[in-house]
Amino acid sequence: MCLAVIMLTACTSKKKRPVFYDNGVETEIDSFAYNNATSADYELISDAEIVPIPFIEKNGVKYINVSVNGFGFEMIFDTGCSGTLISVAEANYLYQKGYLTQDDIIGITKSQIADGSIVENMAINLKEVILDGKIRCTNVVATVSASSHAPLLLGNEILNRVAAYAVDNENHIINFKLK
Repeated sequence: MCLAVIMLTACTSKKKRPVFYDNGVETEIDSFAYNNATSADYELISDAEIVPIPFIEKNGVKYINVSVNGFGFEMIFDTGCSGTLISVAEANYLYQKGYLTQDDIIGITKSQIADGSIVENMAINLKEVILDGKIRCTNVVATVSASSHAPLLLGNEILNRVAAYAVDNENHIINFKLK
């Protein structure tokens, strides 16, 4: 089945979306809280918390490991991208394998691309995006590029959820400071 759906224009709200940090220590209580939490349960993360995420560099482009709804990808760390972008090929794969459902389709959105032109793309909700198994973001609005060769971009829709980030090129780490 193909992921081609005609939808009404999507509208997105500017509500604050939570970010979660996995410190590697899990207890029964932590596991229960994680699985039964509301977004308000994760707003108390310390301002001093720094989370290092490794990256690999290919031809001057930084890639980090990301899990989307439980499926792993390498995504480009792109501070110039306003949102999160996946190609229609990845969206179809996620849909066919059950990582995306019909309920995740938000609608059609218009985007301005690097050359200045306006394109229409599908907007979807990614229930969970996890950066290198350490930072968890829920309900990420992503754009699906009509091109099957479009790169996977991790942009400001997620990056704006953290207080700050700093790229350590020498050690190939991006340090995220949580809100």
